[in-house]
Amino acid sequence: MKRHGGQLPEAGTERVVILGGGALGAMAADLCAATGREVVGFLDNRKEPGSCVYGTPILGPFDLVERDAALRAACHFIVAVSDALLRLEWLGRIAAAGARLITLIHPSVACSPSASLGDGIMILPFTTIYPGASIGEGCLIEGHAGVGPEVSVMPVCMLAESSVLGHRTHIGAGSFIGAGAVTRPHITIGEGCLIGANSTVIRDIPPFKVAAGSPARVLRDNVDLDPAHAERTRQNR
Repeated sequence: MKRHGGQLPEAGTERVVILGGGALGAMAADLCAATGREVVGFLDNRKEPGSCVYGTPILGPFDLVERDAALRAACHFIVAVSDALLRLEWLGRIAAAGARLITLIHPSVACSPSASLGDGIMILPFTTIYPGASIGEGCLIEGHAGVGPEVSVMPVCMLAESSVLGHRTHIGAGSFIGAGAVTRPHITIGEGCLIGANSTVIRDIPPFKVAAGSPARVLRDNVDLDPAHAERTRQNR
């Protein structure tokens, strides 16, 4: 995995195709505009080719990146969908097709030179990334978030608006941290978790759990991301 090592990607002239024509896709387009990149179009499985998202065309479904060699050669790609499993799948398929991911970071983001940033991430305005923090491939971080010193955020996580992760927090792959949620230092949140908005996490959260409140308490299993639950469902069909 390519690492940016805290050196924010400079504004560039890359041509970008965005996978996902919803709200996150629109945010990705705004990041492209803020960094001088051209959005060629969107790929979306639910919208008709030729239709537009804020004036930018839908080029086709997601798998166009695999079928169109000319598009792969000419463009970089970003996966802007909220579904962590779908994001993970298409990060892999883009890489397997030999296409190039792009990282989009708003110019207002404050990022320590000692932070480590994976490929294909999006970071929205006024977020702060502190020294020694590590953000994995395909993560989406909304505005005004804080990623504390030596925090590790594993791939395809999403940190919503104004969430704050305390020193040495660990966030497992595919987890969602709700708007305004806060973790105390040295907390571990397992993979596939969903933390409710405005929660205060003061204890570790096991994998594949939904937790909320202040202090946050586990409410139920996060069955949408738990592979064990998916396997039980398949066997019971």
